[in-house]
Amino acid sequence: MPGDVGDTAGPPTLRGLLASLVGAVRSRPPAELALVALPLPSLLVGVSLLPGVEAWRLSLATEGVFESRWALWTAFASSFVHTDPAHLLDNVVNYWLLVAVAYPLSVVAGWRRRLLESVATYLAVVPLVSAWATIVALGGLTDAPTAGFSDVNSALLGYLVAVWFAALATESARARSETPLGVDPRWSVVAVFASLAVVYLVPSGAGYFPPLPAVGSLFAVGAALAATGLYAAVGRPRVAGLDLTPERELLYVTGASVAIAGVIGSLVLVPFGSNVFAHLAGYVVGFAVPFVGVLADGGADRGGG
Repeated sequence: MPGDVGDTAGPPTLRGLLASLVGAVRSRPPAELALVALPLPSLLVGVSLLPGVEAWRLSLATEGVFESRWALWTAFASSFVHTDPAHLLDNVVNYWLLVAVAYPLSVVAGWRRRLLESVATYLAVVPLVSAWATIVALGGLTDAPTAGFSDVNSALLGYLVAVWFAALATESARARSETPLGVDPRWSVVAVFASLAVVYLVPSGAGYFPPLPAVGSLFAVGAALAATGLYAAVGRPRVAGLDLTPERELLYVTGASVAIAGVIGSLVLVPFGSNVFAHLAGYVVGFAVPFVGVLADGGADRGGG
């Protein structure tokens, strides 16, 4: 989190955590905080209040995203429509939870601009990609409508994995002059491949998404190959001795916890009726967009601001 608040010795206290949070919030321009926290939830609430918005849900009887202008519109607009207030509240709360950790990590990594650019890309691309993935997987099996912002939230989950490693790489770069520390942000691809392996190997709560051991094994092999290649090229991640404040350490623990819980809750142990294919599409796109920037930056050698 921006700014080091608190003593590096001893565990974090409630007072120290609150002081760190208040100090971090005060250190950021109010307009920037408002831009991250308010427009999208306001848009979702506003859309839910429009008359006849139920018709914007995507019908799985549609043969393709580009079948007609109406199909294209519902493929896009359905991501901003919700079935009921509880569904809307769930997605708004999940959005706030994700940006609450993704934003401070973006500040640490120098990714504030990349965060805004990534979100803009997600809003334009993810609804169509998730609609296409859903139609390919489930089209013709049912004519049930699908809707919800969870595909874009899943994209933010993918972004969180990328920025977590990027922020840690920035921390290690600051200490590298004194100790042989190092975390290359490209290690994030290993985490994503491993998470996708788990998704396809573990039974989910959605009966229409059974385990696919062959696909899961491919992702596991991909994770192993990526880890082997990165180990040979840049060495293993070395983070012990970064001497972060307890509050800053808590940011990384919280970020990792949100990412792990997000993968489990949206891709593994999901309730029946959840659109796992839309979540998967969003997660993959959400990670790929900032990861392209990481590759363009040349790994850990340059920042991503």
